Amino acid sequence: MKKFVYILSVLTVSIILFNTGCSSDKPKNKLVVEVKPENFEENQALVKFLEQSGNFINSKKIPTLISAEDVKANLKRYLIIDLRRHDDYVNGHIDGAVNVNTEDLISYMKKNVAAGTYDKIVTVCYSGNRAAFSAMVLRLLGYANVYSMKWGMSSWDKKTAEKKWLKGISDKYASKLETVENPKLPKTKLPEIKTGKVLGYDILEARADSVLKRSKITVSIDKISENPSDFYIINYWPEYNYRKGHFPGAVQYTPKQSLTYETELLTLPADKKIVVYCYTGQHADFVAAYLQILGYDAYSLAYGANSFMHSKLSSLKIGHAFTPEEIKSFPLVQGELPSLKTEGISDNGTEEEAVSVPVIRKKPQKEEEGGC
Repeated sequence: MKKFVYILSVLTVSIILFNTGCSSDKPKNKLVVEVKPENFEENQALVKFLEQSGNFINSKKIPTLISAEDVKANLKRYLIIDLRRHDDYVNGHIDGAVNVNTEDLISYMKKNVAAGTYDKIVTVCYSGNRAAFSAMVLRLLGYANVYSMKWGMSSWDKKTAEKKWLKGISDKYASKLETVENPKLPKTKLPEIKTGKVLGYDILEARADSVLKRSKITVSIDKISENPSDFYIINYWPEYNYRKGHFPGAVQYTPKQSLTYETELLTLPADKKIVVYCYTGQHADFVAAYLQILGYDAYSLAYGANSFMHSKLSSLKIGHAFTPEEIKSFPLVQGELPSLKTEGISDNGTEEEAVSVPVIRKKPQKEEEGGC
């Protein structure tokens, strides 16, 4: 009986070898074909991948913001990516910063950046909105040392602040605040997305490339006020601050807690524009980027609550109001080249010597991770 089993085994192996190894016109490596399971939904695969890969949208680190002072003190250790228009970059940028179009950001990172060789990679723009949005996309893709400079170039350069943040703050709707709670919508389905991919990271990468090519990521408070019913307005504050006063019709979602599949993510409408606002707009940019990745038609409110209840942020002890003290008036350099120079151009147009930057390990500042 044992001899019979042995002979049968040899015959079986021989047949397998004949069928797989004798044909010279077959490739040596097997072709792996991805077959989508029946009823496969990309949106489900994507959100599952994101939640199981760190769940960054609800982590304590978000939003990863960094101060202008920290950036200036570490110019030789940080990679600074300036996302502004090229002519503005040429007229004055942070010493050593490289100018990259937002739509080319992922390609630039892949081809030109050894991310691990930098202590931090810092995105900058005019007000901080696009930089925060882009930083979120890069974080989701696995770049764990990406930060956005808080307040954007408005915290570095007075002229930029005068055109952006100092114009963006107002109290125009401060007298119309609500204190009542607005209910969330019933749970529904995730938006449908179609990238043609199967694996979670592949779907994410396709979506990331798509959202970075969108030109519009913010909505102004005046635009919302014209037709508030066109928007699902999210107040992304803790509940105790929401009760102090919020924009009429805004629905409260708790930061770093609400936006999971099992909690309240599915209460967001898949068929309506979503506007997220926080104190400064920059935490909301991280959220809007995440929601756009998932297929929602989501935006952040430009300048956050500073755009409609600026003084109330102080009087109600909410915090995060933009003030002139945030503008540091650090020197800029002009020209096409990003390389570090010995002299810079100050915000008033005069040349001044750049400060020598010692390489010192500093403790992270409080606002670097998790603060708005």
